Amino acid sequence: MPRPQLALDARSPSIIVPITARDPAELDEQLGALTGAAPSSGPARVDPSAAFDVVEWRVDLYEPFTAGAGATAGADPAPAVAALRHIADRLPRTPVLVTFRTTAEGGSAEIAPAAYVALIEALATTGLAAALDVEYRHPRAADAIAAAHGHDTPVVASNHDFEATPPAEEIVARLEAMERAGADVAKIAVMPRSATDVLTLLDATARRHQVAGIPLITMSMGGLGAITRIGGGTFGSAATFATVGPASAPGQLPAAGVRSALAMLGAS
Repeated sequence: MPRPQLALDARSPSIIVPITARDPAELDEQLGALTGAAPSSGPARVDPSAAFDVVEWRVDLYEPFTAGAGATAGADPAPAVAALRHIADRLPRTPVLVTFRTTAEGGSAEIAPAAYVALIEALATTGLAAALDVEYRHPRAADAIAAAHGHDTPVVASNHDFEATPPAEEIVARLEAMERAGADVAKIAVMPRSATDVLTLLDATARRHQVAGIPLITMSMGGLGAITRIGGGTFGSAATFATVGPASAPGQLPAAGVRSALAMLGAS
């Protein structure tokens, strides 16, 4: 069966929910919650009207892959590839965005730059990822993007600021740089310190959306920025992150509630 593709449109923002499992048992538990079936019941029966459209698997949280220290951490992509195959088997009709979030971008693990590219290459080779996240400021970002595209896998270029909200001009510049680097989707998440910061993020999104040639995903994190996770589509954000189980970033809202809110706004 062909894998489902990542299709993003700000007029009807997609809801992405994270898989944050640290080991195979927890992975099965979270997949069970997503499919509504017991872990041993076979392929999922995903309802098209369910509370989410895409899952994001956070590889940096998965200890069978990150085990090791220094240069040995993440040196063997096999555990990540095996886990992706398992996720795809359990969610055969759900696009899977695969992300290794480095500590520099707020993630939970670090691997050598060469291992980062090797991971992207190995995951792309499977053909099971609807898209691969590449941190656009990673020292090997260009190589990682090329590795994914070499296997016809789209790239979500990403950037995260957990401390502050840059000026609108800087946010626009980063989103533009991601597109110039060859990304298929440009994503940025920032931390607001005031309501004005939230408006800055939305203003930058709207400005870039007018001229961008690729979909955008933008958000203000934390409780202060929660409105961007519901109303971002109005300003040009094509997806939002919500939860069915554990969150992967501050401010994520329950997916079912987000689906209802989008429906009330006429965006779903």
